[in-house]
Amino acid sequence: MATIYATATEYLANALTITRGSVDNITGVGVYHDINPDTVPTVEDFTMVTLVDGTAEPPDPLAETGVIDVLSLIGPRAGDVVLTPGDYQRWVLITTATEDIIRKVDVLEVL
Repeated sequence: MATIYATATEYLANALTITRGSVDNITGVGVYHDINPDTVPTVEDFTMVTLVDGTAEPPDPLAETGVIDVLSLIGPRAGDVVLTPGDYQRWVLITTATEDIIRKVDVLEVL
């Protein structure tokens, strides 16, 4: 579980492991947060965010070397998503030309 403060703005990353194809096949990534653990989001519910590739040459400046991440900026200062205090289920969307892959990856505690 990750913990952040509602008054802070910071990056939150979820690493991707690619088992088929390559990072070039990914056309978009997104995140979705919900306090209700039984909610299953649709593709349209996601906020599109940044894919950073730490395996590329040169690596993306925001990337961890050797890691491919879904990177979102959470918080009130120009964040992709602003969340009030609570415990959120965090979902990630990976879109390719033929797939919309949705995974529940984490719980995010916002204080």
